[in-house]
Amino acid sequence: MPTGDLVRKDIAVIGGGFSGTVVSVQLLRHAPNLSLGVIDKNVRPAVGLAYGTDHAAHLLNVPAGQMSAFASEPDHFLKWAEQDYEFPVDSRSFLPRALYGRYLLALLEETCAAHSLHFDWIRDEALAVRREKAGFLIHTRSGQRVLAQTVVLALGNFPPGNLGIHGLRTDSRCYQRLAWSKEALAGLADNNQVLLIGSGLTSVDITIALRANGFKGRIHILSRHGLVPQCHSPSLPWPGFQDESLPRTIRGLVRLIRNQAAAAAEASGDWRAVMDSLRPLVQEIWQSLPIEERRRFLRHIRTYWEIHRHRVAPDVGQTFFKMIASGQVQVHAGRITSYSEINSDGKNLAQVTFRDRYSASAKALEVDRVVNCSGPETNFRKIDSALLASLFEQGLVRQDPLGLGLDVDRNGALLDCTGTPSRCLFALGPARKGMLWETTAVPELRVQAANLADHLLRAPLAHQSVPQTVGAAVSSEILQR
Repeated sequence: MPTGDLVRKDIAVIGGGFSGTVVSVQLLRHAPNLSLGVIDKNVRPAVGLAYGTDHAAHLLNVPAGQMSAFASEPDHFLKWAEQDYEFPVDSRSFLPRALYGRYLLALLEETCAAHSLHFDWIRDEALAVRREKAGFLIHTRSGQRVLAQTVVLALGNFPPGNLGIHGLRTDSRCYQRLAWSKEALAGLADNNQVLLIGSGLTSVDITIALRANGFKGRIHILSRHGLVPQCHSPSLPWPGFQDESLPRTIRGLVRLIRNQAAAAAEASGDWRAVMDSLRPLVQEIWQSLPIEERRRFLRHIRTYWEIHRHRVAPDVGQTFFKMIASGQVQVHAGRITSYSEINSDGKNLAQVTFRDRYSASAKALEVDRVVNCSGPETNFRKIDSALLASLFEQGLVRQDPLGLGLDVDRNGALLDCTGTPSRCLFALGPARKGMLWETTAVPELRVQAANLADHLLRAPLAHQSVPQTVGAAVSSEILQR
């Protein structure tokens, strides 16, 4: 599209990862005459950060049988993978994330070919959204302008925030804030040492990537609790919690889950089946909790929940725990107290001091590279984003009370600074974490995308086609690149 053209759309989706892609597919499937645009700065359409990895060793954390883009078609991904993957596949397979990225792109291309007349994938970065009489005017980095009646923010996860460590600056030579950048692991020698700050899924992914790159050096993983994700394991289904009276306190819920896990173990089962049976109820439970109980969960239980709920594929877990057993990976628990850099024999080194969680003693690490794997920033007020700044400046959005995302109603409509839900501005995905808690994995996101698409198509504005101008047509060329 020529820079400066005004493109008019019924709906504009900002963000082209899983959430943005699947909500677009849902909209196009059910309203082929809808004028729709997706604005995304990534070179590769549809894959987003999660599925854009090139490492074959990076596997999905959910088995193939649960990864369909459509809850109403549970075998959709499995059938596609059986045709497009060179190895045998069944519902229990943990497949490469890169393959899933290809699936999403194929799904988008197929939908556009069959259903869309007025679709654009706009490879650009949205910098501002301004409220106008005719809708929302979106300004992009290239100078492109998109006028849409309805805007959906499918922004995904943001990079980690400032760690607040004494002596650590974003321009420190040994420090990499973005774990997924090309520079994060570049230039490491076999005898180097690496420190990963944070012990969640990102640190596991980076460890696996280092191993795939042939790295032979020591990998340190440091977090406040020193807890790492558990791995999936086959287990018998657990009847679930449907007949249980679910407490409205964190203490009561923890007691109930522990009792269920003990009962599962006595029946030759496993706590994993208990967690899986609870999963469909998590959003309902979260919304039933008073806000003080939600805060109590975040303070005391969150870390333990994360490592049991967000598990890694068996092959990944086996490799990761072998690396720990061999000593190549060392996991530390503590709080970083200082950071400094020195030049030793012409080599830059980072010196990191932390207070050990269990001994309370000060310990020091000297490493060649420090990578921030601490997880995404969720306080949207702190995120360095021109787009978010424009929305806050106009009072179109507000931070949710728990600092987990943006404030929304049950349909995903963003609440403005007065608490009034918008009729035309919506959020999808991690931005809705404060309302839903579980809003980052495919089984939840696909339902959220389908529900939002249905809501938008029932709204009056979504049925009033906006006349298009030059430059708005199906962007098949971009999808094929």
